[in-house]
Amino acid sequence: MEKTRKNELLPAFVAEHLLVTMVTAGLLVLAGWVTSETATVEPEITELTIPEPLPSPQTVFPDLSLAATVGERKRMFLDFIQDYVDEQNHLTTLDRLRLIAIDETLRNGGALTASSRDWLLDIAARYEVAEAEFGTRQAWLEELLFRVDIVPTSLALAQAANESAWGTSRFVREGNNVFGQWCFDPGCGIVPAQRRSGATHEVRSFATLHDAMEAYFLNINTNENYQFFRELRQTMKLQQRELDSLVLAFGLNRYSQRGRNYVDELQTIIVQNDLMARDGDYAATIGMLN
Repeated sequence: MEKTRKNELLPAFVAEHLLVTMVTAGLLVLAGWVTSETATVEPEITELTIPEPLPSPQTVFPDLSLAATVGERKRMFLDFIQDYVDEQNHLTTLDRLRLIAIDETLRNGGALTASSRDWLLDIAARYEVAEAEFGTRQAWLEELLFRVDIVPTSLALAQAANESAWGTSRFVREGNNVFGQWCFDPGCGIVPAQRRSGATHEVRSFATLHDAMEAYFLNINTNENYQFFRELRQTMKLQQRELDSLVLAFGLNRYSQRGRNYVDELQTIIVQNDLMARDGDYAATIGMLN
Protein backbone atom coordinates (compact mmCIF):
# COMPACT_ATOMS: atom_id res chain seq x y z
CA MET A 1 0.00 0.00 0.00
CA GLU A 2 1.25 3.45 -0.82
CA LYS A 3 2.30 5.29 2.31
CA THR A 4 0.12 8.34 2.96
CA ARG A 5 1.09 11.10 5.32
CA LYS A 6 -1.00 11.62 8.38
CA ASN A 7 -1.98 15.20 7.57
CA GLU A 8 -3.74 13.93 4.45
CA LEU A 9 -5.82 11.25 6.18
CA LEU A 10 -6.67 12.65 9.59
CA PRO A 11 -6.99 9.26 11.30
CA ALA A 12 -7.70 10.99 14.60
CA PHE A 13 -11.18 11.78 13.36
CA VAL A 14 -12.20 8.31 12.24
CA ALA A 15 -14.86 7.91 14.90
CA GLU A 16 -16.29 11.36 14.29
CA HIS A 17 -16.33 10.73 10.54
CA LEU A 18 -18.54 7.65 10.95
CA LEU A 19 -20.76 9.04 13.68
CA VAL A 20 -23.04 10.75 11.17
CA THR A 21 -24.33 7.39 9.97
CA MET A 22 -23.75 5.33 13.09
CA VAL A 23 -26.12 7.18 15.42
CA THR A 24 -29.29 7.08 13.37
CA ALA A 25 -32.05 5.21 15.14
CA GLY A 26 -32.61 2.77 12.32
CA LEU A 27 -28.94 1.78 12.24
CA LEU A 28 -28.84 1.28 15.97
CA VAL A 29 -31.75 -1.13 15.70
CA LEU A 30 -29.99 -3.07 12.95
CA ALA A 31 -26.83 -3.21 15.04
CA GLY A 32 -28.77 -4.49 18.05
CA TRP A 33 -27.70 -1.60 20.27
CA VAL A 34 -31.19 -0.14 20.75
CA THR A 35 -34.50 -1.93 21.13
CA SER A 36 -36.96 -1.43 18.31
CA GLU A 37 -39.40 0.14 20.78
CA THR A 38 -37.03 3.04 21.43
CA ALA A 39 -36.42 3.84 17.76
CA THR A 40 -38.66 6.65 16.69
CA VAL A 41 -37.03 7.59 13.41
CA GLU A 42 -37.01 5.63 10.17
CA PRO A 43 -34.12 7.17 8.21
CA GLU A 44 -33.14 6.20 4.72
CA ILE A 45 -30.02 4.08 5.05
CA THR A 46 -27.96 4.00 1.89
CA GLU A 47 -24.54 2.46 2.37
CA LEU A 48 -22.80 1.98 5.68
CA THR A 49 -19.02 2.01 5.85
CA ILE A 50 -18.06 -0.39 8.62
CA PRO A 51 -14.38 -1.26 8.98
CA GLU A 52 -13.63 -4.71 7.62
CA PRO A 53 -11.65 -7.12 9.80
CA LEU A 54 -7.94 -6.92 9.19
CA PRO A 55 -5.95 -9.98 8.10
CA SER A 56 -4.52 -11.81 11.08
CA PRO A 57 -0.90 -10.79 11.75
CA GLN A 58 1.86 -13.33 11.28
CA THR A 59 2.37 -15.32 14.44
CA VAL A 60 6.03 -16.21 13.95
CA PHE A 61 8.50 -13.48 14.77
CA PRO A 62 10.71 -12.83 11.72
CA ASP A 63 14.33 -13.92 11.79
CA LEU A 64 15.93 -10.49 11.82
CA SER A 65 19.38 -12.03 11.41
CA LEU A 66 18.51 -12.74 7.78
CA ALA A 67 18.42 -9.03 7.00
CA ALA A 68 21.34 -7.91 4.85
CA THR A 69 21.45 -4.38 6.26
CA VAL A 70 20.42 -2.52 9.39
CA GLY A 71 17.80 -0.69 7.39
CA GLU A 72 16.27 -3.94 6.18
CA ARG A 73 16.27 -5.37 9.70
CA LYS A 74 14.43 -2.32 10.98
CA ARG A 75 11.90 -2.51 8.15
CA MET A 76 11.22 -6.19 8.86
CA PHE A 77 10.64 -5.42 12.52
CA LEU A 78 8.40 -2.42 11.85
CA ASP A 79 6.30 -4.23 9.24
CA PHE A 80 5.78 -7.17 11.56
CA ILE A 81 4.83 -5.15 14.64
CA GLN A 82 2.66 -2.73 12.66
CA ASP A 83 0.23 -5.52 11.79
CA TYR A 84 -0.40 -6.00 15.50
CA VAL A 85 -0.70 -2.26 16.17
CA ASP A 86 -3.18 -1.89 13.30
CA GLU A 87 -5.19 -4.85 14.52
CA GLN A 88 -5.47 -3.40 18.02
CA ASN A 89 -6.34 0.07 16.70
CA HIS A 90 -9.05 -1.57 14.60
CA LEU A 91 -10.54 -3.38 17.60
CA THR A 92 -10.28 -0.26 19.76
CA THR A 93 -12.06 1.82 17.11
CA LEU A 94 -14.92 -0.67 16.91
CA ASP A 95 -15.33 -0.42 20.68
CA ARG A 96 -15.24 3.37 20.46
CA LEU A 97 -17.89 3.43 17.74
CA ARG A 98 -20.20 1.29 19.86
CA LEU A 99 -19.61 3.57 22.85
CA ILE A 100 -20.47 6.61 20.74
CA ALA A 101 -23.67 4.93 19.61
CA ILE A 102 -24.62 4.05 23.19
CA ASP A 103 -23.82 7.57 24.35
CA GLU A 104 -25.97 9.07 21.60
CA THR A 105 -28.83 6.69 22.37
CA LEU A 106 -28.90 7.60 26.05
CA ARG A 107 -28.60 11.32 25.30
CA ASN A 108 -31.73 10.98 23.14
CA GLY A 109 -33.66 9.23 25.90
CA GLY A 110 -33.37 5.75 24.41
CA ALA A 111 -32.92 2.46 26.23
CA LEU A 112 -30.25 -0.19 25.78
CA THR A 113 -30.68 -3.87 25.16
CA ALA A 114 -29.50 -6.28 27.83
CA SER A 115 -26.56 -7.31 25.64
CA SER A 116 -25.48 -3.70 25.23
CA ARG A 117 -25.70 -3.08 28.98
CA ASP A 118 -23.59 -6.19 29.62
CA TRP A 119 -21.06 -5.09 27.00
CA LEU A 120 -20.88 -1.62 28.54
CA LEU A 121 -20.17 -3.02 32.00
CA ASP A 122 -17.53 -5.33 30.56
CA ILE A 123 -15.63 -2.61 28.72
CA ALA A 124 -15.88 -0.33 31.77
CA ALA A 125 -14.23 -3.06 33.83
CA ARG A 126 -11.49 -3.56 31.22
CA TYR A 127 -10.74 0.16 31.14
CA GLU A 128 -11.04 0.51 34.93
CA VAL A 129 -13.87 3.04 34.88
CA ALA A 130 -16.34 2.18 37.66
CA GLU A 131 -19.74 3.82 37.26
CA ALA A 132 -20.04 4.29 41.02
CA GLU A 133 -17.12 6.73 40.95
CA PHE A 134 -19.06 9.21 38.79
CA GLY A 135 -22.00 11.38 39.70
CA THR A 136 -23.90 10.75 36.48
CA ARG A 137 -24.01 8.09 33.79
CA GLN A 138 -23.10 10.78 31.26
CA ALA A 139 -19.88 11.58 33.13
CA TRP A 140 -19.13 7.86 33.27
CA LEU A 141 -19.51 7.50 29.49
CA GLU A 142 -17.42 10.60 28.87
CA GLU A 143 -14.56 9.08 30.86
CA LEU A 144 -14.87 5.85 28.87
CA LEU A 145 -14.69 7.77 25.60
CA PHE A 146 -11.69 9.63 27.01
CA ARG A 147 -9.90 6.32 27.42
CA VAL A 148 -11.15 4.08 24.62
CA ASP A 149 -9.22 5.53 21.70
CA ILE A 150 -6.36 4.71 19.37
CA VAL A 151 -2.62 5.01 19.85
CA PRO A 152 -0.98 6.44 16.71
CA THR A 153 0.94 3.76 14.84
CA SER A 154 4.13 5.80 14.76
CA LEU A 155 4.22 6.24 18.54
CA ALA A 156 3.49 2.57 19.28
CA LEU A 157 6.18 1.49 16.82
CA ALA A 158 8.72 3.88 18.34
CA GLN A 159 8.05 2.45 21.79
CA ALA A 160 8.26 -1.11 20.53
CA ALA A 161 11.58 -0.40 18.84
CA ASN A 162 12.98 1.34 21.91
CA GLU A 163 11.78 -1.14 24.53
CA SER A 164 12.73 -4.27 22.57
CA ALA A 165 16.03 -3.03 21.10
CA TRP A 166 14.44 -3.44 17.66
CA GLY A 167 13.22 -6.95 18.41
CA THR A 168 16.49 -8.34 19.74
CA SER A 169 15.68 -8.30 23.48
CA ARG A 170 15.44 -11.63 25.26
CA PHE A 171 12.14 -10.44 26.74
CA VAL A 172 10.74 -10.54 23.20
CA ARG A 173 12.22 -13.94 22.41
CA GLU A 174 11.20 -15.56 25.70
CA GLY A 175 8.04 -13.68 26.63
CA ASN A 176 6.64 -11.85 23.58
CA ASN A 177 7.11 -8.60 25.49
CA VAL A 178 7.91 -5.87 22.97
CA PHE A 179 6.99 -2.96 25.25
CA GLY A 180 9.03 -3.76 28.36
CA GLN A 181 5.91 -4.04 30.51
CA TRP A 182 6.47 -4.97 34.14
CA CYS A 183 4.56 -7.17 36.58
CA PHE A 184 5.03 -7.67 40.31
CA ASP A 185 3.75 -11.11 41.25
CA PRO A 186 6.51 -13.74 41.67
CA GLY A 187 6.71 -15.88 38.55
CA CYS A 188 4.61 -13.54 36.41
CA GLY A 189 7.42 -12.94 33.95
CA ILE A 190 11.17 -12.85 33.42
CA VAL A 191 13.55 -11.57 36.08
CA PRO A 192 15.86 -8.89 34.59
CA ALA A 193 19.52 -9.81 34.81
CA GLN A 194 20.42 -6.32 36.05
CA ARG A 195 17.50 -5.80 38.45
CA ARG A 196 18.61 -3.51 41.25
CA SER A 197 18.94 -4.84 44.78
CA GLY A 198 15.63 -4.94 46.63
CA ALA A 199 13.50 -4.62 43.50
CA THR A 200 10.75 -7.18 43.00
CA HIS A 201 9.46 -6.46 39.51
CA GLU A 202 9.68 -8.87 36.61
CA VAL A 203 9.31 -8.24 32.88
CA ARG A 204 5.89 -9.61 32.08
CA SER A 205 5.61 -12.71 29.92
CA PHE A 206 2.83 -13.07 27.35
CA ALA A 207 1.53 -16.16 25.57
CA THR A 208 1.25 -14.27 22.27
CA LEU A 209 2.17 -10.94 20.73
CA HIS A 210 -1.53 -10.19 20.44
CA ASP A 211 -1.82 -10.45 24.23
CA ALA A 212 1.18 -8.17 24.64
CA MET A 213 -0.31 -5.58 22.28
CA GLU A 214 -3.69 -5.67 24.03
CA ALA A 215 -2.01 -5.17 27.41
CA TYR A 216 0.03 -2.27 26.04
CA PHE A 217 -3.06 -0.46 24.73
CA LEU A 218 -4.89 -0.95 28.02
CA ASN A 219 -1.84 0.29 29.91
CA ILE A 220 -1.59 3.47 27.85
CA ASN A 221 -5.33 4.10 28.12
CA THR A 222 -5.82 3.35 31.83
CA ASN A 223 -2.62 3.91 33.80
CA GLU A 224 -2.65 7.17 35.75
CA ASN A 225 0.96 7.77 34.67
CA TYR A 226 -0.29 8.42 31.13
CA GLN A 227 -3.17 10.73 31.99
CA PHE A 228 -1.27 13.58 30.31
CA PHE A 229 -1.01 11.52 27.11
CA ARG A 230 -4.78 11.05 27.09
CA GLU A 231 -5.35 14.73 27.79
CA LEU A 232 -3.09 15.70 24.89
CA ARG A 233 -4.92 13.27 22.59
CA GLN A 234 -8.31 14.62 23.57
CA THR A 235 -7.20 18.23 23.18
CA MET A 236 -5.92 17.58 19.67
CA LYS A 237 -9.23 16.03 18.69
CA LEU A 238 -11.34 18.78 20.26
CA GLN A 239 -9.25 21.36 18.41
CA GLN A 240 -9.70 19.36 15.19
CA ARG A 241 -5.99 18.81 14.89
CA GLU A 242 -4.12 15.73 13.78
CA LEU A 243 -2.82 13.31 16.36
CA ASP A 244 0.84 14.28 16.46
CA SER A 245 3.07 11.54 17.83
CA LEU A 246 5.96 13.91 18.42
CA VAL A 247 3.80 15.92 20.82
CA LEU A 248 2.01 12.92 22.31
CA ALA A 249 5.40 11.46 23.23
CA PHE A 250 5.62 14.09 25.99
CA GLY A 251 2.71 12.30 27.65
CA LEU A 252 4.83 9.16 28.02
CA ASN A 253 7.72 10.63 29.99
CA ARG A 254 6.74 8.45 32.97
CA TYR A 255 6.86 5.25 30.92
CA SER A 256 10.56 5.01 31.66
CA GLN A 257 12.79 6.07 34.53
CA ARG A 258 14.75 8.00 31.90
CA GLY A 259 11.97 10.58 31.80
CA ARG A 260 12.63 13.40 29.34
CA ASN A 261 15.53 11.48 27.80
CA TYR A 262 13.08 8.69 27.01
CA VAL A 263 10.78 11.18 25.26
CA ASP A 264 13.75 12.43 23.23
CA GLU A 265 14.58 8.84 22.24
CA LEU A 266 11.02 8.18 21.02
CA GLN A 267 10.94 11.42 19.04
CA THR A 268 14.30 10.62 17.45
CA ILE A 269 13.13 7.13 16.42
CA ILE A 270 9.95 8.59 14.91
CA VAL A 271 11.83 11.20 12.88
CA GLN A 272 14.83 9.12 11.80
CA ASN A 273 12.65 6.23 10.61
CA ASP A 274 9.88 8.37 9.10
CA LEU A 275 7.34 6.53 11.22
CA MET A 276 4.61 9.14 10.82
CA ALA A 277 4.36 8.05 7.19
CA ARG A 278 2.91 4.81 8.57
CA ASP A 279 0.12 6.49 10.53
CA GLY A 280 -2.14 6.70 7.50
CA ASP A 281 -1.87 3.00 6.68
CA TYR A 282 -4.16 1.91 9.48
CA ALA A 283 -7.08 4.14 8.49
CA ALA A 284 -6.74 3.44 4.79
CA THR A 285 -6.38 -0.32 5.26
CA ILE A 286 -9.72 -0.74 7.03
CA GLY A 287 -11.56 1.65 4.75
CA MET A 288 -12.54 4.14 7.42
CA LEU A 289 -11.81 7.25 5.34
CA ASN A 290 -13.14 8.25 1.94
